[in-house]
Amino acid sequence: MSHYFIFTDEAGSYQKNPSDAHIRSHPFYIRSNVRMSIDDYRQYQIEMQRINGEYEIPFDHEIKWSDLWSKTKGRSRNELIERMPSDRLESYYRRIFETATAKESLMFIFTVTDIIGRTCGWGIKPLHKAHLQNAFQRVQMDLDGTNSFATFVMDELNEQTIQEIKSACHEFTMNGDFVKYKNLYQGVFTENSLYSPGIQLADYAAGVMNGYLRGKIVQPGNYQFATNLFEEFIKPHLRTYRNGAIISYGIIDVPRATSFRDRLVSIFE
Repeated sequence: MSHYFIFTDEAGSYQKNPSDAHIRSHPFYIRSNVRMSIDDYRQYQIEMQRINGEYEIPFDHEIKWSDLWSKTKGRSRNELIERMPSDRLESYYRRIFETATAKESLMFIFTVTDIIGRTCGWGIKPLHKAHLQNAFQRVQMDLDGTNSFATFVMDELNEQTIQEIKSACHEFTMNGDFVKYKNLYQGVFTENSLYSPGIQLADYAAGVMNGYLRGKIVQPGNYQFATNLFEEFIKPHLRTYRNGAIISYGIIDVPRATSFRDRLVSIFE
């Protein structure tokens, strides 16, 4: 019997009717879900404290995935990022993934919405619900028939969005769908990412997936750093079906049954 945290975070920005300018900035909306057992996470927290000490990151600061992009654009978020050389920043992300993927319980699940192809016309509330519901379903499937228990933890957003997401998660876990949520906390906890190495890891995972898809679809051959991290650390720990299939198991398209599914299959299968 194991108990798990599922840390979840997003990359990209969704609009129901995106402009061309929005699509250029946000071709995808992605939610990452990072599973880790409570025992592994306890050790991971300790290791993160040591790593942050080695990189001289104060306890009241955090490194975000977007810091790498902003630094390359000459718009560093704060003095800490301004002072840190780009290669040292990249080595920090790599060190984090090396540490996390050494944990036996680690697993990644991604939900992805194609904005560049305008394949989704939903409002933001049903979109948030669908992304989380798809992740909840997969985690419940994995724990079904066991005595294990899992809790989803996400970053603090604006209060209205948080209330909407919490309400949606509580509703579908209480009412059920084609699965019964017997092994999951019936809702979602929120935490400031500054205090949560798990949410920070989910931020990095979402950013890596965003860069990987950009390098495959938007600007082929670019985003090499994200591509390398994905291939080396994330891909071996993606949730898969027993035959090795990834799409609909570790990477889920939202909404389903659009032309984007074929694109994902061609990339990942």
